[in-house]
Amino acid sequence: MKKILILGGTINQVPLIEHAKNEGYKVILCDWTSDNPGVILSDKHYMISTLDKEAVLDVAIKENIDGIISNSEPAMPIVSFVSEKLGLIGNSVSSCETLISKDKFRVLQEKIGVYAPKHCVVNNLNDFIKKASELIYPIIIKPVESSGSRGTCKVEYYDEKELRDIFFDCRKFSRNDEVSIEQYVEMPDLKLLDGDIFVFNDDILWDGLFFSIRSKYAPMVPMTQSFPLVLEPYKMEIIKNTISKILKSAGIIYGEFNIEMYFTKENELFVIEINPRQGGNSIPFLVEQHCGIDMYKLLVTTCVGDFEYYNFLKNYKRKCNYVSRHPVFSYSDGIYNGIFLSDDVKKYVVKLEETKKYGDIVNKCTNATDVVGFVNLAFESYDIQKEICENLEDKIFVLLK
Repeated sequence: MKKILILGGTINQVPLIEHAKNEGYKVILCDWTSDNPGVILSDKHYMISTLDKEAVLDVAIKENIDGIISNSEPAMPIVSFVSEKLGLIGNSVSSCETLISKDKFRVLQEKIGVYAPKHCVVNNLNDFIKKASELIYPIIIKPVESSGSRGTCKVEYYDEKELRDIFFDCRKFSRNDEVSIEQYVEMPDLKLLDGDIFVFNDDILWDGLFFSIRSKYAPMVPMTQSFPLVLEPYKMEIIKNTISKILKSAGIIYGEFNIEMYFTKENELFVIEINPRQGGNSIPFLVEQHCGIDMYKLLVTTCVGDFEYYNFLKNYKRKCNYVSRHPVFSYSDGIYNGIFLSDDVKKYVVKLEETKKYGDIVNKCTNATDVVGFVNLAFESYDIQKEICENLEDKIFVLLK
């Protein structure tokens, strides 16, 4: 029986655990708490932090595991550490850290001749104020190691008092206490090119690419996700060549990666980031609904050296369903009173998930963690999908008391 070590037992890791169990693998779980949902689903639970690399390595050696995975971004360097130490399928620690660090990622882009904005990294207020005064505005302030748009802020003009507050607010979201300052790269519109890709050696599966429309009320927050990604062939070629070049230069050889990018007004591809993990907001489920490929199964099986499903997909005829998922946010504080759906949207809704209960306090959206619900939609054609999803925020919104 194959043994798989999974880091984290939250609701986000439950699909990994369930898929591993479905394959007949023994699931070993590391999670610092005993009340996360993945604990009761696993075969064996070690109550240790997923960030304690030596403790996780001890578990891996003791259990004689065949593979290790997670889809928690902070845990991914630990996954790499253990796989590198034990000679398991995975990436080196250095390659993983290159993607996670916004500074190292930008340096790599510059080194290999891929488009990147001017940037710098600081860890103290004085350097932050000095560097911020030297750039042309607007600028973007980001935690160097974080996720989910937490702490990310666009600053329109230089104001030392405001920048001081932004620095401390941003730094608290950074796992290494460093803050990144970047020249703002203007988007032609609010539409991002996103997706999950799967990498195995020199092969990349591109089936998980999609459009992501950002909120017009909170532009730093990713919003409506729509499959498939429909672009001119030459742009798809640029995407594939650029992403392949970055991953190869970083030394990436395995795993599922979440990408955010867009073409600038000058038609240059700006790769914002490549996260060394699956995308959040149920992106692997959306990929399966769109084309039929089970990314959870692909990740779980290949990490333990089982390539039957991976080889099957080489000749698998993809489906092409037009599906979207819309995270719902509130743009003011208040008391939750449900989610409004306009009449022209209702017939396309296949699932409505609410993360709040009636009467709960709702916060104004500042990052992706402020989501109050999700709406899944399905369409007969790309044209209908495009028309409906262009202004979905005005058709689906939070009702407040």
